[in-house]
Amino acid sequence: MRSGSRRRVLALVASLVAGFGAAAPSSAQDAIAGWRVECTSDGKVLDCRAIQQMVNREDKQLVAQLTARIAPDTKAPTLTIQLPLGISLTEPVQLEVDNGAVERLPVQTCTNAGCIVTVPLKDPFLASLRNGTTLKIALQDTNKRTINIDVPLLGFGLAFDKATK
Repeated sequence: MRSGSRRRVLALVASLVAGFGAAAPSSAQDAIAGWRVECTSDGKVLDCRAIQQMVNREDKQLVAQLTARIAPDTKAPTLTIQLPLGISLTEPVQLEVDNGAVERLPVQTCTNAGCIVTVPLKDPFLASLRNGTTLKIALQDTNKRTINIDVPLLGFGLAFDKATK
């Protein structure tokens, strides 16, 4: 790992210990308790998604972005999680709503923006997101140290419903 990447991951780990908060929504009318709805259109189809961003309080760096939507190709609900670069790609990312069952998922790909995990939102998991209070994300850095990210779920159901109508 390059020195700059190592420093960035260590700074991320240190900042996670310090804690983080939800990003400010882009507009009050689209804000639903930290979750917001964004829509784009190609002139024919409106594509909407519910988004939650977790930002480091100290340096305002994006730590995680969650995007829930109906995938246009499969017409199935999905949750895409963008995580920072510098995480372990050999260890699965673990997701747990409150103290429920733990889902272990691989990182699908990494781009310049971060590493991506896509979760099919099947009924039991979707219901737990709607009714839960916190989505706990656990991942490891390249030195096998665990990084925990707690994502508030208050407003998830309303934002997801608004985005998928």
